[in-house]
Amino acid sequence: MPSHQAQATAAPVAADLEHAFGVFNELSERLTAAYGQLEAQVASLSDELAHARRERLHERAEKEHLADQLGVLLEALPAAVVVVDMRDRVDRFNPAAETLFGGLAWGRRWGEIRDEAVIAEPAPGDWLLRDGRRVTVSQRPLSDRGRILVVVDMTDQRRLQERVERQDRLSAMGEMGAQLAHQIRTPLATSVLYAGQLAKAALSAEQRRQFSDKLLDGLRHTETLVREMLAFSRGGNFSTRALQVDEALNTAIAGLQPRLRQLGAALHLRLEDADCRCVIGNADALAGAFSNLIDNALDHGGEGVAVSISAGGIGDDQLLLVFEDDGPGIDPTVIDRIFDPFVTTRQRGTGLGLAVVQAVVLEHGGSLRALSSAGGGARFEIQLPTCAAQQTTPGSMP
Repeated sequence: MPSHQAQATAAPVAADLEHAFGVFNELSERLTAAYGQLEAQVASLSDELAHARRERLHERAEKEHLADQLGVLLEALPAAVVVVDMRDRVDRFNPAAETLFGGLAWGRRWGEIRDEAVIAEPAPGDWLLRDGRRVTVSQRPLSDRGRILVVVDMTDQRRLQERVERQDRLSAMGEMGAQLAHQIRTPLATSVLYAGQLAKAALSAEQRRQFSDKLLDGLRHTETLVREMLAFSRGGNFSTRALQVDEALNTAIAGLQPRLRQLGAALHLRLEDADCRCVIGNADALAGAFSNLIDNALDHGGEGVAVSISAGGIGDDQLLLVFEDDGPGIDPTVIDRIFDPFVTTRQRGTGLGLAVVQAVVLEHGGSLRALSSAGGGARFEIQLPTCAAQQTTPGSMP
């Protein structure tokens, strides 16, 4: 009886143990599989970390190589390079910068160094240093790290440019002198010829008067050449004041009245209200320029020519003066060179009248252009800044 009970009790225990071993085996298999997956993941992560480390080392090596190249470039660069941090303190610079700025040092305020080295700034980005050198400066921000300045020494280039400009001016002066001598020689030779004729005792009173008139005509032509040459070369060397442009126009017209009557020419003057006609300038210089324009119309238009002069405002700060005639107009072959010295289509023209007009207009801060009028004649437009647009003190040009 007891053995039957023991057997009945052992059977459930064995089943439980068998079930427990089954569960243990299943869990072991799962754990083994999970461990295998974990090992695979660890191996994969190790490979990824190793790859990332290799890439990071490669990138670091490339950056170091690039930094070395940039360092060498900065050292060899002829332009001065200065890096300034957010506090306006010098962070880095190259040898060229040390050459330009003697007080340059790491940690110094850039503003102090600039004040020590620069004595003038003729134009934005153009510095004149105390040692006489001229430099150009450009700067760019460096995200949140301050800014970088590149300074280029332009001293030699500026000197070369000034030398070339000086040579150009001397060449132009030589050419102008040769042109003037050529133009003076003809009337002067004519005057000498007629002066020699006047010395003859056998001349009649009429012949003596004719030779005298020819002599005076040649001398007047020579005087006109010299006067216009002086006016052209004088440029803007004249005093200025506030004036109404009518004053200069009336002076020019008054001086030409005898010639206007002689040619039977008509002159029409159309002016708007006086508020827009105030300019800062020289009345005599403007009158001479206006006289040359009217005289030019009379020379080319001849008898019966009609000349009109109009003036009106362009906005509040510009005056437009228009000189127009009904003559033959401007030769298309010379219109592009019409304001050049000694360019003329007349046999006895000086070629300086319109050049003088342009010089005077430019010295008054204006502009001048030549074109054909609606009727086929010549049209000259002068644009001058009015008193409202001038920012200078009377007595000096802008």
